Amino acid sequence: MIYDSPRAVRFAVAALAGVAILAPSGCISEQSFKMQPGDVVHASTIGRPDGPVSTRAWLAETHRELAHLLPQGDAPALLDADFADTDGRTTDVYRHFSLDPNKLSMIFANWDGLIHSAQAFAGPYGGDAAAAWPQFEETWIPVTDEISLCGRLGIVRTDDGVPASADCIVIVPGLLADNAVKRNADLASALLQAGHHVLALEPRGHGQTDTRFPNVGDDFGVLSVGDLIVVSEWLEALPFVRHTGLVGYCWGGNQALLAAWFDGRGETDPSITDGLAPYLRPLSARRHFEAGILAFSPVIRFEDLIDKLERPWTVLSRPELATVQSIIRDRMTYKGHPEISGSLRKLIVFESAHCGVRYADLVVDGLRFLRFLPHRDLPASDKLGKARVPVLIVHGANDPLGSAQDVADLITGEANTNVAALILAGGGHNGFAAYARSYYFSLIVNYFDARHGAAACIEAGAARMARRPDDGAAPLVTRPGAASSVGADGRPRARVIVD
Repeated sequence: MIYDSPRAVRFAVAALAGVAILAPSGCISEQSFKMQPGDVVHASTIGRPDGPVSTRAWLAETHRELAHLLPQGDAPALLDADFADTDGRTTDVYRHFSLDPNKLSMIFANWDGLIHSAQAFAGPYGGDAAAAWPQFEETWIPVTDEISLCGRLGIVRTDDGVPASADCIVIVPGLLADNAVKRNADLASALLQAGHHVLALEPRGHGQTDTRFPNVGDDFGVLSVGDLIVVSEWLEALPFVRHTGLVGYCWGGNQALLAAWFDGRGETDPSITDGLAPYLRPLSARRHFEAGILAFSPVIRFEDLIDKLERPWTVLSRPELATVQSIIRDRMTYKGHPEISGSLRKLIVFESAHCGVRYADLVVDGLRFLRFLPHRDLPASDKLGKARVPVLIVHGANDPLGSAQDVADLITGEANTNVAALILAGGGHNGFAAYARSYYFSLIVNYFDARHGAAACIEAGAARMARRPDDGAAPLVTRPGAASSVGADGRPRARVIVD
């Protein structure tokens, strides 16, 4: 074939790139992005007497110091204050970034978004154990009498070889993924270098947890969220672990957000039905993941994705959906389910039959448990308003799988100022290391920093407020769209400047 113009050449390359999205090898398949010396820029967010005292205020200041690490020429990122105008109307995210949401699956319209997503793609579902990670050991954590969870635990040690006192950050993978994902190994190594203990977890139905307990199905978060609470407590029982933090990608990001809600929920919650309640972990006054929760590329409207996957897709029409369906088919084949298809709904039904919970409305009640925003005529409760620990969502505007607009819709009007969100111009779906490696690692390391991170700033701000006299105190100063003077923990924020 002869190409007579650069445009023709680009078209041919683009067509090949679309096919290669699903390839297990090649220059635009899954890549490893390790943290390099000099990647991390440390922000100074806590030293001042008027430093930030909420996750949103921390994010605003930290992003201001790190923004120069993003690609030049991109539209500026959107933060919480940018998600609504002065009348409370939600910002049109795609208009801000000059994107057409209907073309994010098209290689010409969203080249970078698809390529960066492909480089973060975990490859076909397998079940084989991941190669060994230096400085990490396989660890098993008992969560019930029927199941333990496998993880890779890295421990920071002093020069004498003794475990150092530090926070432990838990990493959970994306949809149907495990520790074979290169992104998990890269982040685990980076956090260990930054002075944190790290546990890369393989939840129910995944990786070596699934290999040892093959009859326990993937419950898609309904029971796994309670498992995360147990993991946090198990880690904090170790004498060298101060607090725990949590990082999740894609569906793991959804689970991380659910963990924030589940930790702070009340005695009754509209997202928990009477049928499901007896199977869940009981309430605890103890806070979990106090070092903070970080969710990358969560699929906020999960049920919309389920609906889309009811019909078959090809790599040329919707490469991101075809990729997910390929993983689903591999999972169905591996587990010997009665039907092999790309239907996520059917996979949920098949797996739910083996998750340890048996009653007629489990799937319906489970989706209600997982829901963040209304779906059709089905309501959703304010889950993130219950969060008692710092929460940060990071999303790419050009994400072809999970809508960035949904993130803005979720956060607009959210009263809990310790829940923050950031929408970047690029990164696709989970591809932030490919998009802007230095910004990506700097944001994570700063977020969990024991002295300058979001949790440390909130704690320092609370101490300052406790010492501040009531008389003559300044009124709350808020940004447009910031809606609360009370944090998730119930402590007043009435004299905190959050802008």
